[in-house]
Amino acid sequence: MGFNDWYKKFKKDSVQWRAKYFKPALVLLTKLKIKPDDITVFRLLLVFPLAYFFYLENLWGVFLVYVLFWLLDLLDGALARYLNLQHDKGRFLDSVVDNFMYAFLMLGFIYLQAAWVWLLAYNILIELFTQLLATIHKRINTPTDWLIKITPDIPYFKSFSHLALLIYWLGYNILNPFYLILNIWLTLTA
Repeated sequence: MGFNDWYKKFKKDSVQWRAKYFKPALVLLTKLKIKPDDITVFRLLLVFPLAYFFYLENLWGVFLVYVLFWLLDLLDGALARYLNLQHDKGRFLDSVVDNFMYAFLMLGFIYLQAAWVWLLAYNILIELFTQLLATIHKRINTPTDWLIKITPDIPYFKSFSHLALLIYWLGYNILNPFYLILNIWLTLTA
């Protein structure tokens, strides 16, 4: 089984796992009349505590806010599927918020001088460019219920980046060699 096949299976299993184990939270959110887009917009507001913890150079605060952001990211999609409210506008909003928060996280690490500035800045740009190219390539001439159909099929680049950041939070700075390799990989993929 190749990486793409493994990733598709992982994605499918992840959706089924969330449907099963998030069910109590999904029922509660439904009773509270909270919509998936409400969660997505709330996730965007987490940039403020994230900025505050970066300013304080409190990596554990950054870590906790980012974990909350990630959990809410899992929850908004699960809620959209649960309520059968999946639409391209919501996917687009989710993708914009994800990319904005990822870029903001990289900017925070630039602020901390955790790695070479040019390396992290290039990572932000090449990640966004690769996501844009993948969206255009995979969705050209595809019907949509909004301006553009978003189905980001390449999030594993960010997953690898999150792993490196977790290792950094644990006290091991491997960011320069890691992002050098990741940026080369992203550039070749683009």
